[in-house]
Amino acid sequence: MDLHRRKILGATMKREDDDEKDMFCGSRKLDPIPLDLKIFSFPARFGIKPHQKKRKERDGNDSEVDEKKGTSQSCKLPLIPLDVEAEILSRLPVKSLMKFRCVSKMWSSIIRSQRFVDSYYALSSATRSRFTIAFGNGLFIKGDGMPYRFISSSSHEGEESSSLVANLDMKIPSVRFDIGSNCPSVHGFLSYCSRHRLTICNPSTGQVFTFPCKGPHTSLGYDPVDGQFKALTLVSAIDDQLDSGYLVHEVIRLGGEGRLSRNEVTSPLYYPVTSGLCINGCLYYGAWAPRWRSNPVVVCFDVRSERLSLIKAPKDVVVSHSNSIFIEYKGKLASFGRRTWSFSRFDLWILEDVMTHDWSKQTFELPLTLVNMTSPGTNKAGEIIFAPKELSCKVQPFYIFYYNVERKSIRRVRIHGIGDDQGFRHRYGFGKACCVSMSPQHVESIASL
Repeated sequence: MDLHRRKILGATMKREDDDEKDMFCGSRKLDPIPLDLKIFSFPARFGIKPHQKKRKERDGNDSEVDEKKGTSQSCKLPLIPLDVEAEILSRLPVKSLMKFRCVSKMWSSIIRSQRFVDSYYALSSATRSRFTIAFGNGLFIKGDGMPYRFISSSSHEGEESSSLVANLDMKIPSVRFDIGSNCPSVHGFLSYCSRHRLTICNPSTGQVFTFPCKGPHTSLGYDPVDGQFKALTLVSAIDDQLDSGYLVHEVIRLGGEGRLSRNEVTSPLYYPVTSGLCINGCLYYGAWAPRWRSNPVVVCFDVRSERLSLIKAPKDVVVSHSNSIFIEYKGKLASFGRRTWSFSRFDLWILEDVMTHDWSKQTFELPLTLVNMTSPGTNKAGEIIFAPKELSCKVQPFYIFYYNVERKSIRRVRIHGIGDDQGFRHRYGFGKACCVSMSPQHVESIASL
């Protein structure tokens, strides 16, 4: 078994670079795992049959004879230390790891361990920068087509790249993708709330998990200290709670193997405007307090302590549902502001201090005019990304833009595989335009909920 694992590791490491490159950006399928049963050496606990045992003894005697003759046929190689095996496995693509869990109990134990899961995520975060694009046909379906959400991903390339290829990672049936909704990435998982149900998926492993919520406003957060996923749901109907002076929320803790536990917390009155964005263990979303169109605030939910607080914000930070866009900018919460749907200038309001409610403002001039674009955030190099809000009803190229803050330059990159294929549109019933949600700096994870 050890020799078998060594051969697999050796063969895999030779093509590691190709697998990493082609995992999301190529069409080549992973090679099958070599399973040469002749080299297996089963321990006694697997229950070797008598005739197999005799054959083993005979082979051993033959080997001893050959050793006496100086022509030994057995080759005893030193074992690879387990920490070295784990280090080699951590360099492999997720899809290979999912297959290698079946090679041996030892590998399965290593890959499933929490220590390895955390190590793999840390390495992916440092070296594997990519983005995801989610879009759906749930609003406009031709004929009797099935509503799907599609999730594609691609790696960020260097500044010389003018085009990228996004491969379809997964499709989720019977999930609506409404106009103006988004699909944020939280510690390797994507989440989406629709009609009192939260759907969470891992595009790397293909796991999909859906559970009911007590309200239509639910966002996913992650506590990096305890490694805990939690979802926050606004339970109270805002108009019915004006006399009580507070709102009721439900905190849903996600455990292993789909286990859930629920707890209630309260907050002062507010009216939610944006969806949630998780940054460094805190979940943020824009709101007005105490009622519609009143004082702009940012609701802050500390995922670990499960405490809610309201942060005062300038009036331009929270404008309306479609024009209030929250992004992560250099590790901080920022509000992206543009005046109209066609713009060549935009503002960034950055939350400098959560405790003192201190904000700073930066204004940027673009060298060209963008139309019907939004900003999902930045890439690893710090470039601000602009992406379309909708997928056109026509078959045409899909472009995103990268704005370099330091050089004041912008570049356009075409994403192949997003809406530019007539066969794909026809197969899944795309008729009219559909909404698009892009999540930058998505990190691969092998974790399971």
